[in-house]
Amino acid sequence: LQPGSSIMPGKVNPVMCESMMQATTRVIGNDQTITMSGAAGGQFQLNIMMPVMGFTALESIHLLANSCNEFEKLCLENMEANEEACNAAVENSLSMVTSLNPYIGYEKASALAKEAFKSGKTIRELCTEQEILPAETLKEALDPMSMTEPHA
Repeated sequence: LQPGSSIMPGKVNPVMCESMMQATTRVIGNDQTITMSGAAGGQFQLNIMMPVMGFTALESIHLLANSCNEFEKLCLENMEANEEACNAAVENSLSMVTSLNPYIGYEKASALAKEAFKSGKTIRELCTEQEILPAETLKEALDPMSMTEPHA
């Protein structure tokens, strides 16, 4: 789409994301225009602001359709997640401790998070070292997919 930074060779600017943000910001502005036009121009069964409402609604439709199509084609189509990096980010996250609350309580989980932060170890590593839970229970408790949905 465009070369990266002039001072940082190899850098890729997120121009498609920026373009999408600009389009959606305009749509938000158009929504406000329509809202104000409807409130200000509607007397009885007439609305003198209907032309501006129609124009901005159609502009929003075109902006969203075009920007979504281009974003998909030029950005998302060939994008792949780096599973290894994603898994590492999850595993190294202190938020992993949240799922231990039902097993060890808030206070102990909080202390564990602080220790993980200070030591640079993961929650899983500390739990294993300190034998906080049996291995199978720990595996189940720290399964990140189980944290993606509410449980009753």
